[in-house]
Amino acid sequence: MKILVVGGTGALGRHVCREVVRTMGPEALVVGDYNHDRGREFARHVSAGVGGSAAATVVDVHDHRSVEHAVAGVDAVIVTVRQIEPNVQIASTARGIHSVDVVPDTPLAQAVFQVDSPYSGVVAAGLIPGLSGLMARQVMEEATARTGGLIPEAVHLSLLQRKNGTAGAAGIADMLGLFARPVFHHEQKIRGFTLRRTAVFPEPFGNRSVRLVAFPEGADVKEHFGVEHVHYWTAFDSDFFNGVVGLLNRLGFLNRFRDPRRSSLLARVLARSKKNDGAADETVALSAEAGGVVLGLTVRSDYTGTAMAAVAMARGLHVRGGVDYGVVLPFQLFTLSEIVSLIDSPDLVLSSPHEPAP
Repeated sequence: MKILVVGGTGALGRHVCREVVRTMGPEALVVGDYNHDRGREFARHVSAGVGGSAAATVVDVHDHRSVEHAVAGVDAVIVTVRQIEPNVQIASTARGIHSVDVVPDTPLAQAVFQVDSPYSGVVAAGLIPGLSGLMARQVMEEATARTGGLIPEAVHLSLLQRKNGTAGAAGIADMLGLFARPVFHHEQKIRGFTLRRTAVFPEPFGNRSVRLVAFPEGADVKEHFGVEHVHYWTAFDSDFFNGVVGLLNRLGFLNRFRDPRRSSLLARVLARSKKNDGAADETVALSAEAGGVVLGLTVRSDYTGTAMAAVAMARGLHVRGGVDYGVVLPFQLFTLSEIVSLIDSPDLVLSSPHEPAP
């Protein structure tokens, strides 16, 4: 099996490439970049010392001919850059190969429940959204089983982030743009990143205060599973930093991050201002709660979790075979146990469903 990673030399793309090498070896990897020299150099770098050689190819997601040429000869494509048009999904579907897109909230991702979609591919496939939706599905199914088929009234999914993580400019812009969006709580429209609750995270994090945000996956989970209330929450591991972000949001500063085209420069400045020498602990945690059932997950970093999920899903699709499922979200095709089993890494730890502590 060969996997093309589009945007393979970017901040997230590098993590995805390394995960392909970890799980399948360097000869399974094709690094895709619009700069061929940069792609070839990283392919050599990621192959060093592990035996075998990764390949590289030129690919520009804004040029459908470039995409069509790049997907020839591979078995799956993982997209780590934002597309204006779904050129990768168009070309992949035409060739009968699978695609996994990790970029959240794209026009294609917003059309996942259109049964007549002419394309196929898994979209919004990362840590959150992605593994988060699989966790929400599992706690809902566990809670429903415990009550003899009664669907839980509410699902809460929480993400604990690290202030000094190594997220790139695009990731920072996406997250701050989400904070700026208004969110609905029990039919009431409120400002994002203001309402708080306490979430139960795996050790060593424990109980943490988190804030309500408008992750698009929440609406998708609600629609697909028929749950009355689905809420997504997040916070950083620094109360002071949470306060600063909340203040900037109340002042309207974060609104400029809602448009990726306007926010790119600001996000690059923020990314460079975050000091991380690679030695800091970047472990992030997810918590899913429904009907008294709590499920936790920790992973070495947010980008590590996204890379692990994307590669595992690409491998799972390859085993599945035909491209006949349309445009779908991960929880429509996979279970959490299936993906965690494919990841098979000590850097991702899943806790068993349990009752919250009294």
